Amino acid sequence: MSAPTIRSITYLYECVPSRRALKFRLSNGTTIRAEACHESWQQWGGAVEELYVTMPTVEAHNDWLHGGEKP
Repeated sequence: MSAPTIRSITYLYECVPSRRALKFRLSNGTTIRAEACHESWQQWGGAVEELYVTMPTVEAHNDWLHGGEKP
């Protein structure tokens, strides 16, 4: 079985920087969310292998999650 891929990314609460979050839908139907946590981020909603698929994208959006510009 191949690793799932990201089907879509939804930017949640774009106009409210303190609540910003990302929602990913994967090709296998899993939904993963990510949000700011201290100076980094946290994500949940999937198995470890699924979280690894979204990790590079979440890392690239860390500044946005903390109130900055989209990458």
